[in-house]
Amino acid sequence: MNSLIQRQIAFNLSSSNAWDAFSGHRSQVTSLLKHGWDPSRLCILGAGNCNDLDLTTLIQSHQDIHLVDIDMDALAQGVAKQNLVDHMYVHLHGGIDLTGMIDQMSHWSPNSALTETDIADCLDASTRCLEQIPGPFEVVASTCLLSQLIKIVVDTIGENHPQFVDVIQSIRLGHLRLLLQLMVPDGLGVLITDVVSSDSYLPLASVPDQNLSQVLVQLVRQGNFFHGVNPAAIVNLFRQDPVLSQQVASLEPVGPWRWNFGPRHYAVIAVKFQKR
Repeated sequence: MNSLIQRQIAFNLSSSNAWDAFSGHRSQVTSLLKHGWDPSRLCILGAGNCNDLDLTTLIQSHQDIHLVDIDMDALAQGVAKQNLVDHMYVHLHGGIDLTGMIDQMSHWSPNSALTETDIADCLDASTRCLEQIPGPFEVVASTCLLSQLIKIVVDTIGENHPQFVDVIQSIRLGHLRLLLQLMVPDGLGVLITDVVSSDSYLPLASVPDQNLSQVLVQLVRQGNFFHGVNPAAIVNLFRQDPVLSQQVASLEPVGPWRWNFGPRHYAVIAVKFQKR
């Protein structure tokens, strides 16, 4: 099996028994996703083991829920834990590479000489999954997936590669454009991403909720955040990219809030946006 897929499976396994720890984070994510049209179809990219999704609540807001991840076993186990196996309104789409590049990237290394075509593919290849996902949808969400997609680049070519920044910027932009392509006109998009963890800021777990926003601003100013997920940069990208800016009617930053992952805590933000 592709080594990058194996790493994602291992990541999902690391939180498979963390349902209780995810409670606060799950409440935040579910609240963001439960509001939709009537009827509406919800698509969640990076659903994994669904510990951050209260599917029973979401079913009450949406006609259909489509869960997408590269790890089919994680999806199946996630819906089983919530007693929703074979539910007529919950659809699983496993084995889907949301980068469109994971086979090529598995051969990358810090010594790889990447071409302009490679960089362009990082932007465009994610659209290959459109044929596998029965969109469009009234609500589309990416749930803490963007940082995982970018981590693939960290784990392959590394932070010191001369084209590292170009690659992560292409992957990020491609992911945001994919969300819009999956949405109906006037549809709602929700990008949820972890920004920093207690691995690099130990006091994160004990920061009072009312101070979390201020602390996150300070950490971003200090450069203490995951590559490619600077909240301000993401908002600016929606406004400045010629493709995104023409399709996005409104933006609403949400958060931050804290995610108890078990072995570590994360600060998480969301951006809600409406398609023209």
